Amino acid sequence: MGVQGDRIFAAIKQRGFPDPWSAFGECLSWESAYAVQLKQAIDLARKGSDEQLDLDISELFARKAGNLANARKLLDDVLIEYDRSGMWQVLDERAARLDIDDLSERWARGLIEHPFPIALLSLQFNWRYMKEHGVRAFYEMTARYVDDLAANTRRWADAWTAETTTGVIDRVTTVECDLASEEAPMHCDICKKSITALLYLDA
Repeated sequence: MGVQGDRIFAAIKQRGFPDPWSAFGECLSWESAYAVQLKQAIDLARKGSDEQLDLDISELFARKAGNLANARKLLDDVLIEYDRSGMWQVLDERAARLDIDDLSERWARGLIEHPFPIALLSLQFNWRYMKEHGVRAFYEMTARYVDDLAANTRRWADAWTAETTTGVIDRVTTVECDLASEEAPMHCDICKKSITALLYLDA
Protein backbone atom coordinates (compact mmCIF):
# COMPACT_ATOMS: atom_id res chain seq x y z
CA MET A 1 0.00 0.00 0.00
CA GLY A 2 0.98 3.63 -0.35
CA VAL A 3 2.37 3.29 -3.90
CA GLN A 4 0.23 6.01 -5.48
CA GLY A 5 0.41 8.10 -2.34
CA ASP A 6 4.20 7.89 -2.14
CA ARG A 7 4.52 8.91 -5.79
CA ILE A 8 2.19 11.88 -5.31
CA PHE A 9 3.99 13.01 -2.15
CA ALA A 10 7.32 12.79 -3.97
CA ALA A 11 5.91 15.12 -6.63
CA ILE A 12 4.58 17.50 -3.97
CA LYS A 13 8.02 17.54 -2.37
CA GLN A 14 9.56 18.60 -5.68
CA ARG A 15 6.87 20.93 -7.02
CA GLY A 16 4.58 21.96 -4.18
CA PHE A 17 0.87 22.39 -4.76
CA PRO A 18 0.05 23.64 -8.26
CA ASP A 19 -1.75 26.88 -9.02
CA PRO A 20 -4.49 27.91 -9.36
CA TRP A 21 -5.46 25.25 -6.83
CA SER A 22 -2.93 26.36 -4.24
CA ALA A 23 -4.20 29.94 -4.43
CA PHE A 24 -7.80 28.73 -4.29
CA GLY A 25 -7.13 26.67 -1.17
CA GLU A 26 -5.48 29.64 0.51
CA CYS A 27 -8.55 31.77 -0.24
CA LEU A 28 -10.75 29.32 1.62
CA SER A 29 -8.33 29.15 4.53
CA TRP A 30 -8.55 32.95 4.72
CA GLU A 31 -12.34 32.63 4.71
CA SER A 32 -12.04 30.97 8.09
CA ALA A 33 -9.36 33.38 9.30
CA TYR A 34 -11.48 36.42 8.45
CA ALA A 35 -14.39 34.89 10.34
CA VAL A 36 -12.25 34.47 13.46
CA GLN A 37 -11.08 38.07 13.23
CA LEU A 38 -14.63 39.31 12.66
CA LYS A 39 -16.02 37.45 15.63
CA GLN A 40 -13.27 38.82 17.87
CA ALA A 41 -13.86 42.37 16.66
CA ILE A 42 -17.64 42.08 17.04
CA ASP A 43 -17.25 40.69 20.56
CA LEU A 44 -15.11 43.72 21.43
CA ALA A 45 -17.57 46.13 19.81
CA ARG A 46 -20.42 44.71 21.88
CA LYS A 47 -18.49 45.59 25.02
CA GLY A 48 -17.97 49.15 23.90
CA SER A 49 -17.66 50.30 20.32
CA ASP A 50 -15.55 53.12 18.96
CA GLU A 51 -15.11 54.62 15.52
CA GLN A 52 -11.88 52.77 14.72
CA LEU A 53 -13.33 49.41 15.74
CA ASP A 54 -16.40 50.05 13.59
CA LEU A 55 -14.12 50.81 10.65
CA ASP A 56 -12.09 47.67 11.33
CA ILE A 57 -15.24 45.52 11.24
CA SER A 58 -16.39 47.09 7.98
CA GLU A 59 -12.96 46.50 6.47
CA LEU A 60 -12.95 42.87 7.60
CA PHE A 61 -16.33 42.26 5.99
CA ALA A 62 -15.05 43.85 2.77
CA ARG A 63 -11.89 41.73 2.80
CA LYS A 64 -13.88 38.58 3.47
CA ALA A 65 -16.23 39.33 0.57
CA GLY A 66 -13.35 40.24 -1.74
CA ASN A 67 -11.47 37.08 -0.85
CA LEU A 68 -14.47 34.93 -1.80
CA ALA A 69 -14.92 36.88 -5.04
CA ASN A 70 -11.30 36.12 -5.86
CA ALA A 71 -11.85 32.43 -5.10
CA ARG A 72 -14.88 32.38 -7.39
CA LYS A 73 -12.91 34.02 -10.20
CA LEU A 74 -10.14 31.44 -9.87
CA LEU A 75 -12.75 28.71 -10.30
CA ASP A 76 -14.44 30.44 -13.23
CA ASP A 77 -11.12 30.85 -15.01
CA VAL A 78 -10.03 27.26 -14.51
CA LEU A 79 -13.40 25.90 -15.64
CA ILE A 80 -12.98 27.77 -18.92
CA GLU A 81 -9.31 26.84 -19.29
CA TYR A 82 -9.88 23.13 -18.65
CA ASP A 83 -12.87 23.11 -21.01
CA ARG A 84 -10.66 24.49 -23.77
CA SER A 85 -7.73 22.18 -23.09
CA GLY A 86 -9.70 18.97 -22.52
CA MET A 87 -8.15 18.65 -19.07
CA TRP A 88 -11.39 17.49 -17.47
CA GLN A 89 -11.29 14.30 -19.53
CA VAL A 90 -7.70 13.69 -18.45
CA LEU A 91 -8.64 14.21 -14.81
CA ASP A 92 -11.68 11.93 -15.08
CA GLU A 93 -9.49 9.15 -16.45
CA ARG A 94 -7.05 9.61 -13.58
CA ALA A 95 -9.85 9.73 -11.02
CA ALA A 96 -11.04 6.37 -12.31
CA ARG A 97 -7.58 4.91 -11.60
CA LEU A 98 -7.17 6.57 -8.21
CA ASP A 99 -6.78 4.10 -5.35
CA ILE A 100 -8.51 5.85 -2.46
CA ASP A 101 -7.38 3.32 0.15
CA ASP A 102 -3.79 3.62 -1.00
CA LEU A 103 -3.88 7.41 -0.94
CA SER A 104 -5.66 7.49 2.41
CA GLU A 105 -2.94 5.40 3.99
CA ARG A 106 -0.27 7.87 2.89
CA TRP A 107 -2.19 11.04 3.77
CA ALA A 108 -3.03 9.64 7.21
CA ARG A 109 0.62 9.34 8.23
CA GLY A 110 1.05 13.01 8.99
CA LEU A 111 -2.25 13.53 10.78
CA ILE A 112 -2.61 13.83 14.53
CA GLU A 113 -4.73 10.92 15.75
CA HIS A 114 -8.37 11.77 16.37
CA PRO A 115 -11.50 9.58 16.50
CA PHE A 116 -13.03 11.66 13.70
CA PRO A 117 -10.26 12.35 11.13
CA ILE A 118 -12.12 15.15 9.35
CA ALA A 119 -9.34 16.03 6.90
CA LEU A 120 -8.95 12.44 5.74
CA LEU A 121 -12.71 11.91 5.50
CA SER A 122 -13.04 15.08 3.45
CA LEU A 123 -10.34 13.89 1.05
CA GLN A 124 -12.07 10.54 0.67
CA PHE A 125 -15.43 12.19 0.02
CA ASN A 126 -13.90 14.44 -2.65
CA TRP A 127 -12.27 11.56 -4.50
CA ARG A 128 -15.43 9.46 -4.39
CA TYR A 129 -17.48 12.38 -5.69
CA MET A 130 -15.00 12.89 -8.53
CA LYS A 131 -15.12 9.20 -9.41
CA GLU A 132 -18.91 9.06 -9.36
CA HIS A 133 -19.87 12.40 -10.89
CA GLY A 134 -16.75 13.62 -12.69
CA VAL A 135 -14.09 16.15 -11.72
CA ARG A 136 -15.78 19.07 -13.46
CA ALA A 137 -19.03 18.33 -11.64
CA PHE A 138 -17.11 18.41 -8.37
CA TYR A 139 -15.89 21.92 -9.11
CA GLU A 140 -19.32 23.04 -10.29
CA MET A 141 -20.55 21.94 -6.86
CA THR A 142 -17.62 23.76 -5.27
CA ALA A 143 -18.50 26.95 -7.14
CA ARG A 144 -22.02 26.79 -5.73
CA TYR A 145 -20.54 26.32 -2.27
CA VAL A 146 -18.37 29.43 -2.69
CA ASP A 147 -21.48 31.35 -3.77
CA ASP A 148 -23.23 30.17 -0.61
CA LEU A 149 -20.28 31.34 1.49
CA ALA A 150 -20.55 34.74 -0.17
CA ALA A 151 -24.26 34.86 0.68
CA ASN A 152 -23.37 33.86 4.23
CA THR A 153 -20.99 36.82 4.44
CA ARG A 154 -23.66 39.21 3.18
CA ARG A 155 -26.12 37.83 5.73
CA TRP A 156 -23.62 38.37 8.54
CA ALA A 157 -22.78 41.90 7.39
CA ASP A 158 -26.48 42.79 7.12
CA ALA A 159 -27.14 41.39 10.59
CA TRP A 160 -24.28 43.42 12.04
CA THR A 161 -25.58 46.59 10.37
CA ALA A 162 -29.02 45.93 11.84
CA GLU A 163 -27.50 45.30 15.26
CA THR A 164 -25.56 48.57 15.25
CA THR A 165 -28.65 50.42 14.05
CA THR A 166 -31.17 48.96 16.50
CA GLY A 167 -28.93 48.11 19.43
CA VAL A 168 -30.49 44.62 19.57
CA ILE A 169 -27.68 42.05 19.86
CA ASP A 170 -27.92 39.20 17.34
CA ARG A 171 -25.62 36.50 18.69
CA VAL A 172 -27.29 33.67 16.77
CA THR A 173 -26.44 35.01 13.32
CA THR A 174 -22.84 35.56 14.42
CA VAL A 175 -22.60 31.97 15.67
CA GLU A 176 -24.17 30.50 12.53
CA CYS A 177 -22.20 32.57 10.03
CA ASP A 178 -18.93 32.11 11.88
CA LEU A 179 -19.44 28.33 11.97
CA ALA A 180 -20.16 28.19 8.23
CA SER A 181 -16.93 30.04 7.51
CA GLU A 182 -14.88 28.00 9.98
CA GLU A 183 -15.85 24.85 8.08
CA ALA A 184 -14.70 26.13 4.69
CA PRO A 185 -11.03 25.03 4.79
CA MET A 186 -12.06 21.45 5.54
CA HIS A 187 -13.87 21.46 2.20
CA CYS A 188 -11.98 23.79 -0.09
CA ASP A 189 -8.44 23.90 1.17
CA ILE A 190 -8.74 20.11 1.31
CA CYS A 191 -9.92 20.06 -2.32
CA LYS A 192 -6.55 21.60 -3.27
CA LYS A 193 -5.00 18.40 -1.99
CA SER A 194 -7.67 16.28 -3.67
CA ILE A 195 -7.00 17.54 -7.18
CA THR A 196 -3.23 17.56 -6.65
CA ALA A 197 -3.47 13.79 -6.31
CA LEU A 198 -4.97 13.64 -9.81
CA LEU A 199 -2.55 16.13 -11.33
CA TYR A 200 0.46 14.26 -9.95
CA LEU A 201 -0.87 10.71 -10.27
CA ASP A 202 1.37 9.90 -13.24
CA ALA A 203 4.32 12.01 -12.11
